[in-house]
Amino acid sequence: MSIALHGNLRDFGIAEVFQLIGQQRKTGTLVVGEGAGAIFLAFDAGHVVRGGLVRHEGEPEPLGQHLVRAGYVTREQLADLTRESERSARPLGDLLLAAGLVDEDTLEAVRLLLTKETVFDVMRRRNGDFHFRAEPVAHTTKPENLLGAEQILMDGLRMLDEWRTFSSIVPSQDLVFRRVGDLESVRALTRGDSERLAPAERVMQLVDGRLTVRRIIDLSHLGTFEATRALAELRQAGLIDLVAETGRKEARLAGAPRPSVALGPLLRAALATVLPMLLLGGLVAWLAGPLGGTRSLPGSAIPERAWAGLDTRYETRLIRQLVEIHRFETGSHPGRLSELARVAAERSDSLTPERLDAYYYAVRGGEVILLAPMNDS
Repeated sequence: MSIALHGNLRDFGIAEVFQLIGQQRKTGTLVVGEGAGAIFLAFDAGHVVRGGLVRHEGEPEPLGQHLVRAGYVTREQLADLTRESERSARPLGDLLLAAGLVDEDTLEAVRLLLTKETVFDVMRRRNGDFHFRAEPVAHTTKPENLLGAEQILMDGLRMLDEWRTFSSIVPSQDLVFRRVGDLESVRALTRGDSERLAPAERVMQLVDGRLTVRRIIDLSHLGTFEATRALAELRQAGLIDLVAETGRKEARLAGAPRPSVALGPLLRAALATVLPMLLLGGLVAWLAGPLGGTRSLPGSAIPERAWAGLDTRYETRLIRQLVEIHRFETGSHPGRLSELARVAAERSDSLTPERLDAYYYAVRGGEVILLAPMNDS
């Protein structure tokens, strides 16, 4: 099969490539870039049917990687299914459905999001080799999810224009944000605009002072463009701010030059004062040993209650996180905490079904109420 079109994006922009494929209703595969950063888009009669990272030998399938990042499956489950796929020559999607890890609608939605993410990625590229190979493309994409090349181009150019206005507000996917406002503030910000409210609420729920922007994008299931836009809007409104600001200030202070101190006189004074005290203390301990028997050392033991309090606070934070992840994956909060038993056991040995049911858990007005057992407080 011959390569119908090839070149470099510096000379032949991606807009022209999309126009050509769309106008001529081409069927085949477009690959942009090389090595680990190469991405592909598969076309059927000028419509995009799927896309993602180009899979190299020994690497997991891009669909599987995305499912792990989005919280649908664990890395261990993906590794098992990948081995089974290689052994049986069955597609990963079929194995996911057979194992009951995802349903058909979820799998289709993930594939569509992965394709849109690839389109957005390729639209932002200004350099890199590309080649389009005319070849048959087998797919099961639903007709309503077919993306016309010309429509993608129009939407992509619009998104690029908007991206320039807010990407500087969230300049890195490694940033971590914390909440300053609450969900009521988000609703006031969007003023009843449902198209803005749903992404903003979903992103706000995930902002917890620990998750990076990349993790929020993955767990929100919104895609890079929508999730980043929501974060930028929340930051501009003062409802979230950077956790890293304090860390950077401390790092600058730590890196500042310290005033020099003459260590010679201080060292001599310390030895003259501390060494005799150490010798005296050792003599007293030696004499007290035979006389004191097995008496405990002086001081106060850390109460077990304090350790239990730390464990409970950690458990509560973990359970709250699992509840919200369940909501974003299924669209609703779990009816009982014991529904989280399987995934909770992977995070903590102590979170048994009985332990989960010991917590007070309720959802009122969209807000989660979670209280530790009475005897733990």
